[in-house]
Amino acid sequence: MQKTDKAAASVVAGIAAGAFTLSYEALRNVYLGSDGNTDLSPIYPLIVEGFVTVAVWVAYRLRDYGVKATAYPWTLAALFFAYSLWSNSLPDTVPGPVIRGVPSLAVPLAVHLFTHLLKRREPVGAELVELVAEDGQDDEEPLSDEPWPAWEAPAIQAPIFAASATKVPAVTVATDSSAVIRAWARKNGFTVKDTGRIPDNVLKAYATAHGGTLVAP
Repeated sequence: MQKTDKAAASVVAGIAAGAFTLSYEALRNVYLGSDGNTDLSPIYPLIVEGFVTVAVWVAYRLRDYGVKATAYPWTLAALFFAYSLWSNSLPDTVPGPVIRGVPSLAVPLAVHLFTHLLKRREPVGAELVELVAEDGQDDEEPLSDEPWPAWEAPAIQAPIFAASATKVPAVTVATDSSAVIRAWARKNGFTVKDTGRIPDNVLKAYATAHGGTLVAP
C-alpha cells in the first residue's frame, strides 16, 4: 500500500470512528427512551451499526458474482442505515415498538445474510476464464514417424463474425468482468492490482485477444 493510500485509509478510519461514537450515543439514548433495559442498552447501537457494517462487507465479498448476488446485502445495509439515520435525526418520532422490534428483526436477517454469503455460485464471466485457460494450453502435436498423409486443400471456413466480415466487432468491458480481465492479464504477463481501475492498455489488449476492439461501457 502506498503512503497516500495509507494516509487516506487513516482519515477514513478516523471519520468512521468519530461518526460511530456519536451515532452510538444517539441510538443508546433512543433505546433508553423506549423504557429499555439500562444494563443492556450498550448492545443496542452495536446491533444497528454492526448490521450495516456486516451487510456492506458481504456485498463487497460478493462483488465478483454480479448484481443479483450483491443486491440483497446492499438492501439490508440501506434498511438499517435508514433506521440509524431516522433515530439520530428525529429520535422523538421513532415509536417504542419499532425501537424494541429492531433486535428481533435483526436475528433472522443476520442468519439469512450468512446463508446468502455461503451460497454456491459461479463468478460472472467464469466461462471466459476457462476459455482463456484452454487457449493457454500447448496444442502442438508430437512428431510422428508415420509417412505424411496426402495433402488436402483446407476447407473454406465462414467468418467468425458472420454479420460483418469487414467490420471489426466491438468488445464491451463491463464492471462485472473485471475479475476475468485481471486473471487474463496476469496470465499474459501484465501487472494489475486486485482493486481499482484497470489500465487502458490491458483493456485494449484483452479486447484484441478476444477478436474485437474496446468500447467503453
